[in-house]
Amino acid sequence: MAKVGAVFRFVSAKVAANAAKPKYHVAIDLNCGFLLFINSDDYPGAMRIDRTDWPEMPKAESYISCSAGIRYTRTDLKGVQIDPAGCLTDACLLRLLEHIRESEIMPQADIEVAVAALTTALT
Repeated sequence: MAKVGAVFRFVSAKVAANAAKPKYHVAIDLNCGFLLFINSDDYPGAMRIDRTDWPEMPKAESYISCSAGIRYTRTDLKGVQIDPAGCLTDACLLRLLEHIRESEIMPQADIEVAVAALTTALT
């Protein structure tokens, strides 16, 4: 099983756009299918990252969406090609933990899942 902070790229139908498209995702708690999107653009509540946070990142900077977790079931991912794309650094995960703890946008239930998973991973 992938660890917290692992990054994957796959086509997702859970994007706000009209059609499914390839997205980068950060693993937070794969036991419940909880991931966060990585976006090229800054959105409310997002956390900026660069290549010091994710060395394999294709762009100079991106943003981890912290407005809500994205949940996938095994059925959602059946037949989907999932490509590993590196891993966030521990320093980035620590920043992400603090960012999510202070979130005024992410639903409380999502905050609780993310804080528990990140805390466990960092201890």
